[in-house]
Amino acid sequence: MVLDAEPGLSVVAEAGDVDSALRATRELRPRVAVLDLNMPGEATVPAIPRFLDAAPGVAVVVLTMESDPVFARRALSAGASGYVLKEGAEDALVDAVRAAAAGRTYLDPSVGSRLATAAGDELAPGARFAGHRIDGIAGRGGMGVVYRATDLTLDRRVALKLIAPSVAADEEFRARFERECRVAASLEHPHLVPIYHAGQEGDRLYVTMRFVEGSDLRALLAEGGRLEPERAVAIVGQVAGALDEAHRHGLVHRDVKPGNILLGRDGDGERAYLTDFGITKQRTADPDITRTGMAVGTADFMSPEQARGADVDGRADVYSLGCVLFRALTGEVVFDRDSDLDKLWAHVHEPPPVLLDVRPELPPALGAAVTHALAKEPGDRPSTAGALASEARAALGG
Repeated sequence: MVLDAEPGLSVVAEAGDVDSALRATRELRPRVAVLDLNMPGEATVPAIPRFLDAAPGVAVVVLTMESDPVFARRALSAGASGYVLKEGAEDALVDAVRAAAAGRTYLDPSVGSRLATAAGDELAPGARFAGHRIDGIAGRGGMGVVYRATDLTLDRRVALKLIAPSVAADEEFRARFERECRVAASLEHPHLVPIYHAGQEGDRLYVTMRFVEGSDLRALLAEGGRLEPERAVAIVGQVAGALDEAHRHGLVHRDVKPGNILLGRDGDGERAYLTDFGITKQRTADPDITRTGMAVGTADFMSPEQARGADVDGRADVYSLGCVLFRALTGEVVFDRDSDLDKLWAHVHEPPPVLLDVRPELPPALGAAVTHALAKEPGDRPSTAGALASEARAALGG
């Protein structure tokens, strides 16, 4: 009634759940789809990309009673153009629909101010936090900010990862964070970044670990495009050892990618370190703590079972490591598509490219090793990351 009363606006259909709303969107191609955050049946936020795909040009506005900025962040990250609270929905809803139709973004002002505060709450160099002096920012990611810091008690340099407030506010995440940091801290392997401490300062979650002087594989590939096969296989072999150690303790990394592979010096050689177990999933986890049915990871390197939101084990990491090896050898991702949704579809349904079609000078056995790692079914892949590394080394005569 509110929208129909506005000049230039008309409601062309109503729907009671996500499926019927999707059907109406495909058939009628509206300019804007207004979705309740808690619709019956399928969850709304994971379905937003499907609406954007169903009718190119459609914009999504989420209408909800949830004022927590974490929900707004999830909706906007999924592709929504508007986030409106029901308590003030009349004028705000009209403004949001008009903004979305014009290609702009609308965020409820009260939610927007809290979201901006959470996003901008970074620590300045020289600040003190949980017994550490902040020396600078080492990197940023979806889970938070990583700082170069000094442990003032032990006078040692560390990497301090401060979890984003919007993520830390999730009780499910906090429970998993605390449990998995304990497990990860117990791991000892020369190619795993050691975790020193995990804790809470006020309402902020943080974890400290060894600071690795150097760069990461993502930056290296961005500079050079691709690596010589011996170097690529050596890096993957080192990471494979770290993964197998984690898998033996029941941890699945779930986000193996070049940005999580640090590269430092070891005498005259190069040492790779696997880092960031921030979204790992322990296979033995309490089902009340670990949520299922959600795709978690990075689209370019995600296994088919992750893309489907299915249960995973260490073989999902083997697939991701195969994607990393393909990227390092070719300078290209396995499935280069326009959107993350298209990439996930390809991981599930499309055959991977043949390595030797991109680099025909490489040994055929190396192409076979990559193809083995990128099998759609977990049971058709190497059983361990170390087995993949062994196949790759053997292909080079090592």
